Order: sequence, then structure tokens, then C-alpha cells
Amino acid sequence: MLNSEQKIIIIEDFNAYHSWWNAKISNFIKTKVLINWINLRKCNLINTSDINTYHSYSDQLSSILDLAFASKNMCNHIKNWHIDENANTEFDHEVILFTIVMKKMKLIENSLNASYNLQKVNWKNFNEHLQKTKDNIFFLLQVLHAYVI
Repeated sequence: MLNSEQKIIIIEDFNAYHSWWNAKISNFIKTKVLINWINLRKCNLINTSDINTYHSYSDQLSSILDLAFASKNMCNHIKNWHIDENANTEFDHEVILFTIVMKKMKLIENSLNASYNLQKVNWKNFNEHLQKTKDNIFFLLQVLHAYVI
């Protein structure tokens, strides 16, 4: 169960019609449960209103079906929501891009400019460390996948 303290981003092809994201809509379709859920969790719309995310090539219709919502504690971290005009996916749905900025990052000196003596590296230990790390990540992904399903 999601709570109000969690940082939430929800992106989906909701296929829902509402004036919140499309000013042309007066007959709300498939929105009652969605709007109640969004309001209960105090989420905000990330989309720029009235920007189409769907273009049907067969019947020349456009709409806003792909929606992104974020909890209030995430909204200030989301920047630059936009449609990728250069993406050619051959699908009806547009490619949506945005940036998540969590905190200012301290830049470090480029370590590739430093001189290292690669002759002194213990490659066996290095490879073992990489293998353990890979195995741990794979295990965590399996646990996460089992939890989500």
C-alpha cells in the first residue's frame, strides 16, 4: 500500500478523458476511480496540459491518453516534461521524456586522468568482486520481481 510519505511517480496509458489534462473534454470517461486515487494520495499531474500523447494513424485522431502523476514530495524533482518530437517509433503513442533531479551532485575530478599502475592490480580479486556484485544485483532483481507479481 502506498502512503503519503513515499515518493511516487505513476506513468501509464490510462485511456482516460478529463479536463484536468485536456481542456476540450467535458464528458469525463474512465476517470472516477483514477481521480479519486490520485486525490487520495495527493498526487499532481506531471504532463503539460493539452499536449497530445497519442495520434492514431488509421483514423487521424489525437488525444491525451498517456499520463504521468507524482506525489507532492516528488513534483519539485521532476523537470522538463515533453514529447520527443524526434522519436520515430512507428507506434500511435508519443515518447514522453522528463528529468528527475533528486539533489545537487558534487562533481569530482575525472579519475581517468589519474595515473594508475595496472600492473599491480589483483585481477583475480577484481573479477571475484564483480561476480559477487552481479550475483547480488541479480538476486535483488528476482526478489523485487517476485514481490511486484
